[in-house]
Amino acid sequence: MKITAIKTFIVDGGFRPWTFVKVETNEDGLVGWGDCTDWGSPGPVAATVARYAEWVVGRDPMQAEAIWWDLATASLRHVGGIAWKAMAGIDSALWDIRGKVLGAPVWQLLGGKMRDRLRLYWSHCGAVQARYAERLGVARVETTDDLRRLAEEVQRLGYTAIKTNLFPLKDRPDTVPLMSRLSHHAGDAPPDAIRNAEAIVGTFREALGPDVGIALDVAFTYRLGGAIKLARAMEPYDLMWLEVETLDPDALAMIRQSTKTTICTGESLYGLHQYRPFFERHAQDIVMPDLAWNGITMGKKICDMAHAYDILIAPHNCHSPINTLVSASVAATVPNFYILEFDQTDAPWRDDLMTHPLEIANGYLKLSERPGLGSDLIEEQLRKHPPSDYPGAR
Repeated sequence: MKITAIKTFIVDGGFRPWTFVKVETNEDGLVGWGDCTDWGSPGPVAATVARYAEWVVGRDPMQAEAIWWDLATASLRHVGGIAWKAMAGIDSALWDIRGKVLGAPVWQLLGGKMRDRLRLYWSHCGAVQARYAERLGVARVETTDDLRRLAEEVQRLGYTAIKTNLFPLKDRPDTVPLMSRLSHHAGDAPPDAIRNAEAIVGTFREALGPDVGIALDVAFTYRLGGAIKLARAMEPYDLMWLEVETLDPDALAMIRQSTKTTICTGESLYGLHQYRPFFERHAQDIVMPDLAWNGITMGKKICDMAHAYDILIAPHNCHSPINTLVSASVAATVPNFYILEFDQTDAPWRDDLMTHPLEIANGYLKLSERPGLGSDLIEEQLRKHPPSDYPGAR
């Protein structure tokens, strides 16, 4: 059996593009699907997949581990970033093929499942409704009353946790989202930004009660001092976590030591070599590896290493439904799985793309028992949703 072709599809994902990888073989009808979604550079990622295809076509698709390390070696001058995203898309598709050949779900090949369903949190809750309501065909969130109505929907659907971001509220003119301030570039957390976070998180906490997890994602917005200010301001709200990113593990460790707020990080890291210094310093409570950017081969290793350092994993998963299946395949097999990210407010055509749509009920994803990742994509449907411009995406 040999790989005969590797193709990419860039598809409109509502508020970001989805980038899919299809690996074809000389076995009739045997293909694998992967995800290497990059919000800002789908074209360069797809071009890198095409470059790597020159080295991979003709090889045995069952050699996922060998192909991963050969591509990693070829990418030594540009570890991470676009290169590893391209590698990850190919890698996940190879695992999909491997499962189909052996007649087993990918999670079975990784050691077997520890759970039949995976707890989800509603990601970008409020933020996508504030920024992309028209694109997604949903009610816009503009006020704290809108947040309360959204909280009712969270409870109706059975979610036990959400994650939100900073965005403007018309009924709170004293709060200004940090992206509109020059101080954003300095990484400080000025008083109005703190008030913005308190208004959003405080409204959700009041509406959802004490038992629903609330995470706040501020990515790379804050430097050390600003992140500490925000983390301390969030202490009264008992966050599930504050998601803050830095490439300096010592800085993150100082943030964690300076607050009672739980700290989560890791979506922008690649490979064991980048995660290890964060683990060694116990710089975070929870780590969120992105498997569309690290693949299944490396993703499983990262999760296992996190377990060795007593760290929970909550995979970064705001990409396509294929990456949800990829993330679930790994998360089902590790003891330190905490919760999985999921965009409940997503492209309305998401399920139309899949031969077997995701099975979600009461805030949980049912683990697929089908061979491979559990679903193929329908190319005719992919072509119906070409990528478009994504104003304001970040």
